[in-house]
Amino acid sequence: MASKYSSLLAHLLLFVCSVLLLPNSSSSESTKVSVDLYYETLCPDCSDFIVKHLIKLFDTGLISAVDLNLVPYGNARLGTNDTITCQEFPTGETN
Repeated sequence: MASKYSSLLAHLLLFVCSVLLLPNSSSSESTKVSVDLYYETLCPDCSDFIVKHLIKLFDTGLISAVDLNLVPYGNARLGTNDTITCQEFPTGETN
Protein backbone atom coordinates (compact mmCIF):
# COMPACT_ATOMS: atom_id res chain seq x y z
CA MET A 1 0.00 0.00 0.00
CA ALA A 2 2.86 2.37 0.75
CA SER A 3 4.32 1.91 -2.72
CA LYS A 4 0.91 2.71 -4.23
CA TYR A 5 0.88 5.88 -2.13
CA SER A 6 4.40 6.82 -3.28
CA SER A 7 3.52 6.23 -6.90
CA LEU A 8 0.31 8.22 -6.59
CA LEU A 9 2.16 11.06 -4.89
CA ALA A 10 4.82 11.10 -7.60
CA HIS A 11 2.25 11.25 -10.37
CA LEU A 12 0.29 13.93 -8.55
CA LEU A 13 3.44 16.01 -8.11
CA LEU A 14 4.31 15.74 -11.79
CA PHE A 15 0.74 16.55 -12.80
CA VAL A 16 0.59 19.66 -10.60
CA CYS A 17 3.95 20.82 -11.91
CA SER A 18 2.84 20.25 -15.50
CA VAL A 19 -0.42 22.15 -15.06
CA LEU A 20 1.23 25.06 -13.32
CA LEU A 21 3.87 25.32 -16.01
CA LEU A 22 1.37 25.72 -18.84
CA PRO A 23 1.74 29.06 -20.60
CA ASN A 24 -0.27 31.77 -18.91
CA SER A 25 -1.58 34.47 -21.23
CA SER A 26 -1.81 37.04 -18.42
CA SER A 27 1.85 36.74 -17.46
CA SER A 28 4.82 36.86 -19.79
CA GLU A 29 7.21 36.15 -16.93
CA SER A 30 7.78 32.54 -15.97
CA THR A 31 7.74 31.61 -12.31
CA LYS A 32 8.86 28.51 -10.50
CA VAL A 33 6.43 26.16 -8.84
CA SER A 34 7.04 25.89 -5.10
CA VAL A 35 7.07 22.31 -3.86
CA ASP A 36 7.58 21.54 -0.17
CA LEU A 37 8.19 17.86 0.54
CA TYR A 38 7.78 16.88 4.18
CA TYR A 39 9.23 13.45 4.82
CA GLU A 40 10.36 11.20 7.63
CA THR A 41 14.11 10.76 7.46
CA LEU A 42 14.19 7.14 8.63
CA CYS A 43 11.07 5.99 6.77
CA PRO A 44 11.91 3.44 4.07
CA ASP A 45 8.91 4.48 1.94
CA CYS A 46 9.93 8.15 2.04
CA SER A 47 13.49 7.22 1.05
CA ASP A 48 12.12 5.06 -1.75
CA PHE A 49 9.94 7.92 -3.02
CA ILE A 50 12.86 10.36 -3.09
CA VAL A 51 15.30 7.95 -4.75
CA LYS A 52 12.91 6.41 -7.28
CA HIS A 53 10.35 9.13 -8.04
CA LEU A 54 11.54 12.58 -6.99
CA ILE A 55 14.77 12.03 -8.90
CA LYS A 56 12.69 12.22 -12.09
CA LEU A 57 12.46 15.99 -11.58
CA PHE A 58 16.22 16.13 -12.08
CA ASP A 59 16.42 13.49 -14.80
CA THR A 60 13.84 15.25 -16.97
CA GLY A 61 15.11 18.78 -16.35
CA LEU A 62 11.82 19.76 -14.73
CA ILE A 63 13.76 20.89 -11.65
CA SER A 64 14.61 24.13 -13.47
CA ALA A 65 10.94 25.11 -13.11
CA VAL A 66 10.56 23.93 -9.51
CA ASP A 67 11.56 25.59 -6.26
CA LEU A 68 12.04 22.40 -4.25
CA ASN A 69 12.19 22.55 -0.47
CA LEU A 70 12.89 19.27 1.36
CA VAL A 71 11.72 19.33 4.97
CA PRO A 72 12.86 16.37 7.07
CA TYR A 73 10.60 15.67 10.03
CA GLY A 74 9.23 12.78 11.91
CA ASN A 75 8.15 11.37 15.18
CA ALA A 76 11.74 10.79 16.31
CA ARG A 77 13.41 11.32 19.64
CA LEU A 78 17.02 11.28 20.71
CA GLY A 79 17.42 8.72 23.46
CA THR A 80 20.18 7.62 25.75
CA ASN A 81 23.52 6.71 24.21
CA ASP A 82 22.62 8.89 21.19
CA THR A 83 20.07 6.39 19.87
CA ILE A 84 17.19 7.61 17.76
CA THR A 85 13.76 6.08 18.28
CA CYS A 86 10.78 6.62 16.02
CA GLN A 87 7.75 4.79 14.69
CA GLU A 88 9.87 3.08 12.00
CA PHE A 89 12.52 1.84 14.45
CA PRO A 90 10.94 1.88 17.92
CA THR A 91 13.83 0.05 19.57
CA GLY A 92 16.47 2.52 18.43
CA GLU A 93 17.71 0.29 15.62
CA THR A 94 18.73 1.82 12.31
CA ASN A 95 19.50 0.22 9.01
